[in-house]
Amino acid sequence: MADVNIFDLKPTVISRDLSAKYILLYSKPKVGKTSFAAQLPRNLFLATEIGYNAINGITAQKITKWGDIKTAVKQLKDPRAREMFDTVTIDTITIAADLCEKFILSREGVTKLNEIPYGQGWKMVSKELSDTLREITMLGFGLIMICHSKEKQSPYTDAEGNAITSVEPDLNKNVYTVCNALCDLIAYIGVEFDSEGNSQRWLYTRQTPTIFAGSRWKYLKGRIPFGYQELVDAIGEAIEMQGKLDGATIVDHIETEVHEEKTFQEVMQEAREVWIKYLNGAANDEEKEQRLNIMKDIINRIFGTPEFKISQAVPSQKDLISMFLVEMKDLV
Repeated sequence: MADVNIFDLKPTVISRDLSAKYILLYSKPKVGKTSFAAQLPRNLFLATEIGYNAINGITAQKITKWGDIKTAVKQLKDPRAREMFDTVTIDTITIAADLCEKFILSREGVTKLNEIPYGQGWKMVSKELSDTLREITMLGFGLIMICHSKEKQSPYTDAEGNAITSVEPDLNKNVYTVCNALCDLIAYIGVEFDSEGNSQRWLYTRQTPTIFAGSRWKYLKGRIPFGYQELVDAIGEAIEMQGKLDGATIVDHIETEVHEEKTFQEVMQEAREVWIKYLNGAANDEEKEQRLNIMKDIINRIFGTPEFKISQAVPSQKDLISMFLVEMKDLV
């Protein structure tokens, strides 16, 4: 449980670089999504498919099951990870979500999500996926999620009234909802050809009748020449405009302060020490009894019963023990 101190908070600022940014990047296959992400400095790839064999210098961890991602996220809590990486790229988020679903099926002992009672299957998958992605961001890392595109009939028509198709991320509704809630930018890589057949790739950051996209930077251009530096420059320009027109505070880079989380054993040891210190501070047996009743009241409010034994807590109750500690420290 992270330390909370509202009196030590500072107003947010906006950084020009892509660190601590959350981006969903999608396109047709072989357009350059992985190559783009490879240009981000200090980037850890969690690779569910081998799409980087032709790219030099990628730091990649192969992912074959959801437990691999959970292990990687656990290792990201190690201070050494902050010395090595600024960003985590999941390539592809589609396969990662499939692995998450398989994990839930195995955990619940079923073969299909609709076999889980009361329609809770997809809710479990969404929560597990959301909690894991959010944990990466709360640790202070940027997050790039890559997926392919799919076509569907657009609700719009062309100038002659004919139906047109649009592209969107190839994600099911539940996974898209998780990603959309988290992302600063959802961008599509499109390829256009001139009259001589020469191609140019563009990054689309705003929705059109034929493209799904969106951004939290309201001054970001809707179409940018595709490339890492081009996006950095465009975001920088949008942020500078935000600073000029909206008065936002702009910096080149944000160093995220990450608090190392205490283990269950450390939390339990601290709880024992605070418990003993509080009781030993009683002047006599009568005051000691009063202090025991006060602690029982705290235990009742947190654990639902005054008879709960702190010494019998299990690792899944670490956050509850931490809440107990907060109140006990105030008493001490």
